[in-house]
Amino acid sequence: MKITEIQSGILHVPTEKLITDSQHSLDSVEVVICTIKTTDGLSGLGFTYTIGTGGLAIKTVIDTIYAKMLTGSDPSEIKDLWLKMWNKTHAVGRGGITSHAMAAVDIALWDLKGKDLGQPLYKLLNGTKKPIPLYDTNQGWLHYSQKELVRSALSVQREGFHGFKLKVGKKSVEEDVSRIRAVIDALNGKLPVMVDANQIFTRSEAIRRGRAFEKLGVLWYEEPLVADDLLGHADLARELDVPVAVGETIFSKYEFGNYFKVGACDISQQDVCRVGGITEWMEIAESAEASGIQVSPHFVMDLHPSLVCSIPNGMFVEYIPWLRKMFTDPPIVDRGLIFPSDAPGTGLEISKSALINFSEATRPT
Repeated sequence: MKITEIQSGILHVPTEKLITDSQHSLDSVEVVICTIKTTDGLSGLGFTYTIGTGGLAIKTVIDTIYAKMLTGSDPSEIKDLWLKMWNKTHAVGRGGITSHAMAAVDIALWDLKGKDLGQPLYKLLNGTKKPIPLYDTNQGWLHYSQKELVRSALSVQREGFHGFKLKVGKKSVEEDVSRIRAVIDALNGKLPVMVDANQIFTRSEAIRRGRAFEKLGVLWYEEPLVADDLLGHADLARELDVPVAVGETIFSKYEFGNYFKVGACDISQQDVCRVGGITEWMEIAESAEASGIQVSPHFVMDLHPSLVCSIPNGMFVEYIPWLRKMFTDPPIVDRGLIFPSDAPGTGLEISKSALINFSEATRPT
């Protein structure tokens, strides 16, 4: 079997409501779709996303670089093809646009392999099907009032979720603390609470707020500093008792490896669409396991369950359902648990209604 064609396209997917954190405000995301076709008539679907900017650049990398170099290759040689993509663009990439583009291709290759062998992704990855606990991020945004946060947290608790994350980064530590305390008091110990700063604080402010947050008993403190500040995170992890979580804006196993070596985090949150796909995601998870670090990936809730149930150090999947409306048969969610798909490959296919309703001019054929 050989690759005959690699196509890509862009979908514009609304979030259904305004989303805010300490750095961003958005009401839609871009999804870059990648389809790989073969001589055997099989096709694999991959995808990646942006928070509204850069989709066309990702598509261009797929179309003008990866599609040309991989056509004619054996699609089962996934690791070799991943390395070829990395080596072709590492001098101008190593993260961002190129790793997003690699992810779309890599996910399509794994989907194709599963369809060829008639196996779901978790079996290809030597995993065992099991339900994965979900924690909710979709109702804890920074612009919500304290009353709205409490109402959201109680709703999440009633629905059976296993955690509630709220955004921090208000102008004063007192306001952040007041919001967190109100949520924790309302939940009365029935649900763990996480906080996410989205890289907004300086090192001294991150330590100051972290000390306040840990007194409240939060489960983890996410992205307190800019992701490039490796030594700052190491200092923070030494200063604080609350676990430090990072990874949604770290792009390679080399960067993650440095975090693990110097003890700069307690929880790894690698995002399959940002680290170059399933191949790299699994290597990061293995490195985390060897370092005694747990994994709770960022976003992409419809693909991550198959990955988390394939590793021994998985924690949660993050509930943010924006992309679910694209797929014909997304994984089942029931009482705060998500179940990996048993369909061959990733189990994810783009629905016709998504292609009609969310398409831009560059949609896939």
